[in-house]
Amino acid sequence: MERRERGLMKRLNTTIKSFNDEQLKRDEEVLSFLEKREERMEANMLKKAEGFEYIYKEQFKEFGKIMVKRDKEIERDNNYRQKLWIDSLDHVNSNLVNMHSMLTEIESSLNTLGARQDQLITLANDYCLRNS
Repeated sequence: MERRERGLMKRLNTTIKSFNDEQLKRDEEVLSFLEKREERMEANMLKKAEGFEYIYKEQFKEFGKIMVKRDKEIERDNNYRQKLWIDSLDHVNSNLVNMHSMLTEIESSLNTLGARQDQLITLANDYCLRNS
């Protein structure tokens, strides 16, 4: 019986060893699968991160272009307003120069009229003195 027990024990040990080997092999396969899966997930995450980074860079470029365009438009508007303002000031200045020349002409005319009035008064006085 001892022999039979030893035989059974040997077969049991062989079966356990075989089972353990198979279990170890399955565990290694599962571990390998999980490692590959983790690597794929990391690769996918890196791709997504690169995609987000690319999108972020592109959006930042677009934002920069929009800001440059906006700054140019503001500068153009400011230049246009400044030109209008300068044109308006030139027009006002031209009007002031014209008014000044008109006032000078009026002053000259008034001086001429004053001199003629003085002449008329003198003539009237002379006439009155002669006819009296």
